[in-house]
Amino acid sequence: MSDSFPTECDVVVIGAGLAGLAAARQLTVSGRDVHVIEASDDIGGRVRTDVVDGIVLDRGFQLYNPGYEEGARILDLNSLDVRSFTPGVIVSIDGRHHRLADPRHAPSWAVDSLLAPVGSIKSKISFAKYVAALAIREQHNDDIDQRSGAFLERKFGKDLTRKLLQPFLSGVFLDDHLDTSKRFLDVVLRSFVKGVPGVPAQGMQQIPRQLATQLPAGRIHLNTSVTSISANRVVTSQGTISCRSIVLATNARSAATLSQLVKAPPSQTVTTWYHLADCDPDELTEGRSTILVDGRRFDNGVPDGSRPLVNSVVITHAAPEYAPGRVLISSSALGVHDSTQSEAVVRSHLASLYGVPTSGWQHVATYPIPDALPAMLPPHKAATNPRLSQGIYVAGDYREVSSINGAFVSGRRAATAILEDDL
Repeated sequence: MSDSFPTECDVVVIGAGLAGLAAARQLTVSGRDVHVIEASDDIGGRVRTDVVDGIVLDRGFQLYNPGYEEGARILDLNSLDVRSFTPGVIVSIDGRHHRLADPRHAPSWAVDSLLAPVGSIKSKISFAKYVAALAIREQHNDDIDQRSGAFLERKFGKDLTRKLLQPFLSGVFLDDHLDTSKRFLDVVLRSFVKGVPGVPAQGMQQIPRQLATQLPAGRIHLNTSVTSISANRVVTSQGTISCRSIVLATNARSAATLSQLVKAPPSQTVTTWYHLADCDPDELTEGRSTILVDGRRFDNGVPDGSRPLVNSVVITHAAPEYAPGRVLISSSALGVHDSTQSEAVVRSHLASLYGVPTSGWQHVATYPIPDALPAMLPPHKAATNPRLSQGIYVAGDYREVSSINGAFVSGRRAATAILEDDL
């Protein structure tokens, strides 16, 4: 995005992902001369979108929640044009679909939700009350943290957990065993109450692109790797930049290679497949953009290898712009899979989930993502102080919570610290 490489500026932001762009935006608004260095060929970090033969393909299944408070502060949501998915989840069990949703969002599903064979009515009501309470109370980080899976089974029972909550949340956390922090679980459940997630009509990368437009022209430098950093200096593949401060906003693993002070958490992995269906769109999840999960995947408490998918959704039911005039399905499984055999197993699982033949579905793309999401393991506490050392600051969702909003917040906190330190 720039042909003129700087030799000096106020702040160098390393990484043009969401955290880095949020930090650069805040510093620019405050009058700082900011340049953003990005090693890859485009902005967005993990939030990237390809367009292939007129089909919009996000790199991995990602959603944006309009209820994100930080996003509402820094984005123009009207221009983003988020197409919300149908609230709730469809659980596939033995060829039958069972619809479950918050009755406030889907009142016609209330009876189905109560009668679905995924736990007792008492356990479902108890879970609904728990989630509703999260929306009106503050999170208490001084509570003893624990594994989400252990908490859910103890609080709501094995049946509800293994047939509904674990199948659904394993796709949210990219964690089959729900080792994820219960504190993070509460953050996620609260966000579902406050907003209905969806996708921008033109793809998820519209989010970082909108942030980039809030920076002066020529301030983002692509295809530029950073080889070392020190106080007031960034050494890159295109030259050295002198600066007053640095924001290290790469992914955790890359940040740790540039500073020994960064501790990188483990990363969760995922693979997403895109298919074009050859059936009438109304044959798939009743024409609704409802996330579909397999209620039999954890029958024995561990994931069934013959049922690899953690979720699938007909994305064009929400956003027809993703594949105009066609039916596009996004499906994801944990781990990195890129073989023909893996796609064949996925296709078989899709036939079971949707209850239609999938042999004629066109395989459009596969996206294996090794570092899809930072693991949020207990005990989890947001690292709210972004100061690494004199003049060097850090930002990234792994410092807060693994979410788009977490990335935005971490970027703002890094920028605010620079302004407070007057660097």
